[in-house]
This record gives sequence, structure tokens and C-alpha cells, in this order.
Amino acid sequence: MTPTPSGPAAAVDRLRRARRALVTSHQSPDGDALGSELAIAELAHKLGVETEIINRDPAPSGLGELPGAESIVVQESLPETFPEAFDLVVTMECPGLDRTGFDGLDRVPILNIDHHQANERYGDINYLDEASPAVGEMVFLMFDVARLMPSADAATNMFAALSTDTGDFRYPNATPRAFLAAAKMVAAGARPERVAEWVHERRTEASIRLLGEALRTLELECDGRLATIVADPGAFERAGATPTDTEDVIDVPRSIAGVQVVAFLKQWKPPTIRISLRSKGSIDVRSVAVQLGGGGHTNAAGCSTEGDLAAVREELATRLKRLLEDAS
Repeated sequence: MTPTPSGPAAAVDRLRRARRALVTSHQSPDGDALGSELAIAELAHKLGVETEIINRDPAPSGLGELPGAESIVVQESLPETFPEAFDLVVTMECPGLDRTGFDGLDRVPILNIDHHQANERYGDINYLDEASPAVGEMVFLMFDVARLMPSADAATNMFAALSTDTGDFRYPNATPRAFLAAAKMVAAGARPERVAEWVHERRTEASIRLLGEALRTLELECDGRLATIVADPGAFERAGATPTDTEDVIDVPRSIAGVQVVAFLKQWKPPTIRISLRSKGSIDVRSVAVQLGGGGHTNAAGCSTEGDLAAVREELATRLKRLLEDAS
């Protein structure tokens, strides 16, 4: 059977027919990943479907306080009961199945829910919508199609997904559709003030110290249009930090007047280097992430690679300079 794209109605129908679903998202989960996972777990419960949320990596600081986040299992491999105990896998915000960090998920039928460009359509059902501002908003549409009202907790989780993926409604995907969804979520009981507190006022001491370490490496090129920062293993050690402490670090150099593109290279344990990219306007950093085996959105993308950190930084800067030159 050839997988085909579908909308929220087909996604709800497939979820409804499951008995027990494994829900997961991409490695290094962000607000959209976590919020949409927790929300779809509630939707599944209302449809009479059992779920287990399993992620490869833990939640960033603060987002672990999302309602129900304590139920998320974090482990390096699939449970011993997989695949026998499950009859559906639901992937949230994963353009490629490999982004989950788990092998063998395709031994069970997959419901693929995503808004990234160039999704590989690996699901038996692919609910894809590139125009959606966040996967959390897509789950909200599933509640509507199912004629079910989300709880205040689920509405809060979907608002967290929406607000983080739109950069607090500052990114180009803060469309009328995003604001309409936000209004409906708040009407359903979402708590924007709590989400803002969890996202912006729950930073660990280690994350602040890591920010200081990273800012010491700041380099500006292309007449101040390109900013790069690095956190090497020594920086993580001095700060007492882990990868979960890197959330929002990239936003600081992005706030510098004149900066259009930012790259943050993180190497916690060699040889793996994780790269986060941000841009403004129509500058497509996703195109660079794809060249390096990653993906994302026009203004927010990422990838992983291996090698010498200094050499990777230099090569990445060359690619980004070319991108800026082409955009001029």
C-alpha cells in the first residue's frame, strides 16, 4: 500500500481504531514535540485508546513542568514489550523516522503527524500540513474533528506547542491561523502565563553558566549578519550543564541588531556535534541543514554531524556566508 497524505479526520479515524499506541517525537524534544505528544495522549484516552509516550531525550528545563510531563518515559531504546504490546505508533513532528532516535518503529503501523517541509511520508497515515504553525495546532484540529473538548491541561500543552514554535508569536509562522488557534486554546482553558513562566523563568543555573561560556565564543561575520557560537565539552563541564541546558541560548546572538543568521554548535560528547540554525525573513537555513543531513523550517533548522569542532564551524560558516550572499 502506498502511503498517502491525509487530514485530521483520517488521523482521528486511525487513532480511534487503535488499541494501544506508542507516541514519540524527535530527539532533543522542544515545546511543540512535548506539548503535542501530551495533547494527543489525552485525545487518544478520550477515544478509548491506551498510550505510552517514549522519547529518546529528556525535556529541556521548564518544559518538564507541562501538565502530564511526568508520564513521559525517557530511554535509549524501545520497550521490551515492543512491538507485541502496541498496534500503532504515533510520531509527532518528525520529518524522517530516524529523527526519533529509535530503530524498528516501522514494525507497527505508523500515524505520522508533522508540519515540516519535505516530510518523507513514511506513515501508513500521513497527516501533514506545512501551513500549520505547530503540530500542537494540528492536534487541536483533531480534537475539533473528533467533537471532543480538550481539558484545560491539554489546551495548555497545545498552547505551549504553538507559542514555542512561533517564538512567542514573533516568527513568520505567527499567522492569523496561529492567533485564531491560540484564542480557541485559551477559551478552552489554556494558561498562557504559566507557559511563559515555564519557558522563560525556569532556567537552571547551569544553563545560565553555559550561556556565558557560549557567548565568549561569539564571532560576527558578513558585516555582522552572521553570528556563530560554540559550546564544546569543556564548556559543558565548566558550566555543569547537559544538552537540556542549551534551550534558548541561540536566541541571545539572534537578538543582536543586524544579525540575520545564527549558528549554535554544541558538542557535549565527541565526536557528535549538534547544530542549531536560526534566521530572519526569507533566509532559508533549512537548506543548509538539509545539506548536512538535517531539516526543519525556513527560519529554524538543525542537524547533527561528527568531526573536529573548529573545522565543522569553519565549514558551516562558509555555507552560511554563501547563503547570505545568495540572499543579498
